Amino acid sequence: MGQTPPPWHGQAVATQILFDHDWPDFDVHRLRMDYSEEMSEVGRFHPRKLICLFRLIRKARKILKQHPNCILFYPPASAKWIPFLRDVVFLSSIRYLAGGTVFIFHASGLGAFVRKSLLRRLLSSIPYEDADFHLEVAQEHIAPPHEVFGAKAWKWCPCGIEVPGAPNVRREVGRPLTALFVGSLQEGKGILEILLTAAALKNMGVGADIRFRIVGKWFSEPFEVEVRLLREELGVEDMIDLVGQLTGDEKWQAYREADVFFFPTHYASEATPIVLMEALGMGLPLLTTHWAGIPAMLEGCRSAQILPIRSPDLYAQHLAEQLGQRENRNCQALESVQFYREHFLPETFIARVAEGWRHAIGERE
Repeated sequence: MGQTPPPWHGQAVATQILFDHDWPDFDVHRLRMDYSEEMSEVGRFHPRKLICLFRLIRKARKILKQHPNCILFYPPASAKWIPFLRDVVFLSSIRYLAGGTVFIFHASGLGAFVRKSLLRRLLSSIPYEDADFHLEVAQEHIAPPHEVFGAKAWKWCPCGIEVPGAPNVRREVGRPLTALFVGSLQEGKGILEILLTAAALKNMGVGADIRFRIVGKWFSEPFEVEVRLLREELGVEDMIDLVGQLTGDEKWQAYREADVFFFPTHYASEATPIVLMEALGMGLPLLTTHWAGIPAMLEGCRSAQILPIRSPDLYAQHLAEQLGQRENRNCQALESVQFYREHFLPETFIARVAEGWRHAIGERE
């Protein structure tokens, strides 16, 4: 089970890979969780979602009753009340019918969210505890799910993504350096830090040498208004291009035209961002933050710079240094692509998931 696009976000894209795979060694039944069609709906209540919830309960129960030894493969909720309560209702209604349970935790923070409240600990006991296997996309040091919910076994499971074609390693010296952001346009993803970084670069006297392209869909209209007003107030309109959402070939072209991928996230549910894998696969050096599962996923990556969250002055300093390193850009591209191929190919992700399934099946035999 899982959410596939739309909306377009890391968890949905990763789940689509699993839905599209043939799984020759397994008999797989796919059930799409279609609670949200737009990013603005994610994690928020809507009466339509109640109808969807009970429809999915009915469909899941039918599959599990027809296949009593079936393993339930499910992505638990993010650390928010509404998706958490949805999971409580859904999993309490179906999990006892499954022959085993494998959870894949795409969003981080659920264990800490549950631990902070006696009510949440009580509510979580039936839906989440004692799973056969946990696949945890982020390496969490505070309240990891396998400890909080008592998994029988677990494994770190960063996702993977298919990157089309060869990256563009040509880096023109005569044009401004392009720093690309791709993701959901919301405060936690670091959008305001991008604007403040641009302002810092302008104050350093290199504003004309660097351009930012922000690609993604707005999470809310009020935040879009806030960003546009701040961009004007800081006087960086000519440095920041608010592109909007791009998919398919247009998105990949944005990666090809960039010089560095800038992802200053401090998003509460961040795990191992798919966009960082995409950027590596397209040969880009990374500037990102010491947050959630990012340090673990990029350990050993020589083309990635990891800095503290909410540090626009540091980000500006690093980007200014990139201006003098264009002769090294092709070497950085090769390092990025090599790291991507060693860690984040779709088949690597699929193999990690299959290992969890086999473990759960072995537990029941």
